[in-house]
Amino acid sequence: MRKFTLNKIVMEILGIVLFVIIWQVLAMLIGENTFIFPGPRITTIEAIKLLKDSYIYKCLYQTMLRMVGGFAIAFVFAFILGIMAGSNTKLELLFSPTMSILRSLPTATLVYFFLVIAGARITPLFIVVLVSFPILYENIAAGIKSTPKVYVEAATLDASNTFNTIFRIRLPLAVPYILAGVVSSFALSLKIEIMAEVITGYTRLGLGSAILAAQRNDPTNMVPVFAYSLVAIVVILIFDILSNIVKNIVSESM
Repeated sequence: MRKFTLNKIVMEILGIVLFVIIWQVLAMLIGENTFIFPGPRITTIEAIKLLKDSYIYKCLYQTMLRMVGGFAIAFVFAFILGIMAGSNTKLELLFSPTMSILRSLPTATLVYFFLVIAGARITPLFIVVLVSFPILYENIAAGIKSTPKVYVEAATLDASNTFNTIFRIRLPLAVPYILAGVVSSFALSLKIEIMAEVITGYTRLGLGSAILAAQRNDPTNMVPVFAYSLVAIVVILIFDILSNIVKNIVSESM
């Protein structure tokens, strides 16, 4: 097990090195000196400068705040509907077409739709809700359905009502599935939030807004755009690593 983990870490490090090499080669071919496609060294130096300014932390805070707000809304609805669908096959079939449509809808289409009806300020929150909701719903419903029949039958014989069966038996057993859904959709929600901020042109604080402002400030100088993007990538990678750790813990308990 330790050998497997060590090999995995080594390969991931080599993968990062390979990515940086490819990035540098592309920068040299496309035009690093003209700042059209800055390389890793220039981008990293600029990103370090950004981290010395409080502005980047304000942007990160606002992006996280909106993302967590949308994620929380999605979780509440997914929790309610997931329990209903997991406990009742007919309801699961009833909700199935809607979930399929939500999973299939292009994110960019959703952005422009909500941009028209809700405005740039609220659109990123709606997008996070609609993207994370199906993932959370499916995991919660699957967790509720996974309850062994013998437990449900025992609860029925014990004269327990549906409410008690769900909250005393089904939900505790579904916790690993719920956690898996949360960790699977959290980092994705952050990426969606940043993308929505860029597309909507939202001018208030936010990582996506900072990337857009940097591009509009000087379209010929992509260094600040790459630097803000690098900061966003690092933050997302941190959440991905934490998510993978939680996933491994959850998978061992399932």
